[in-house]
Amino acid sequence: MELETAYRGVEARLARLDFGALYGGFHPFPFALYDADRAFTEGKYIGKPSEFLGNTSVRYEGRQIAIWNLTHAEEDLDVLSSKLAHEMLHAFQHDMEEKRWADERAALVRYRYDADSFSVRLEEAACMKTCLENDAPEAFERLLSLRKARAGRFPFEYDYEARIEQIEGTANYVELAALERLAPEKAARRRERMFSELIDPASYFPVRPITYLSGAAFLMCLKKYAAFDEAARPAVPFAVAATEGAKPCELPGTDARVKDCLGSWLERLSDEVQKAKGKGDVALKGKMRLVAWNVYDAVRYGEYALLNNFIGYIEGDELPDTDEELFRSMKLLYGDFAAELDANLCMTRVFRR
Repeated sequence: MELETAYRGVEARLARLDFGALYGGFHPFPFALYDADRAFTEGKYIGKPSEFLGNTSVRYEGRQIAIWNLTHAEEDLDVLSSKLAHEMLHAFQHDMEEKRWADERAALVRYRYDADSFSVRLEEAACMKTCLENDAPEAFERLLSLRKARAGRFPFEYDYEARIEQIEGTANYVELAALERLAPEKAARRRERMFSELIDPASYFPVRPITYLSGAAFLMCLKKYAAFDEAARPAVPFAVAATEGAKPCELPGTDARVKDCLGSWLERLSDEVQKAKGKGDVALKGKMRLVAWNVYDAVRYGEYALLNNFIGYIEGDELPDTDEELFRSMKLLYGDFAAELDANLCMTRVFRR
């Protein structure tokens, strides 16, 4: 679809939304649609700015704006508008100086894929589905108890997931709420797809993508059963604040489906590492520090990190004193990699996959 046509369609749809009703304190932000060469924003075409990468919120000309890469097939304008609302929520988070971000550096080396933890998450998903399809306060209480117990047994993992739920789960919640107001039948189908993923154990590996959905679903439950006020902005993620008064329950045993899916996924990771090493295409060798990567599906397997799309690194193992120095000295390498990585994010060899 032509950029200006799509922009005008999205603009008209966003004007129909009450942003404050979608999320407390939320308001519209400027947005831009772009392709490989140019962008359309605020009524005019401009050359594609270098800051425009992916679908996200960026700082452009001194303010946060939402951007969307419209280089593929024609978009459904209702869906596209809901996705721009999602990215505007990220702009809102930046403007509000959101502090509840996940520590991706720690997670890459410390996050544990434990079948027991994901077995609990699968039961939580079933509880959320029951909560939202019925009037089921007992399922909501069970959900809070499960989450409280899981946080106690897997504190690092729960906190990491809760922070992803805070940032991306909230944005997905806003996206679905916007679509509900623009096209209820499309929102119903999207909600159905969301729960089909949440109750499928194969969807949980790697962990980050499914957590976007669990965060949206949990927030929907909180809004329905706990009169949750997001405008209160607690210092901790909402998934932590909501369970503070809950009584932990006994955790369920390992779900055989989860164990099988996790085992199969770990075998695939092992194969990926072995194939990369066998291929022998060494992209980097020496002493380097990993400083940037695509966090969406990054995972560490043994002594290797499997990283997709790109990596950013600096030579040596000492971090610069300031972010400005870090970005000035960082080098980018594009592709998919298996990197030898220690607990301090130092790399010695990086294989192309």
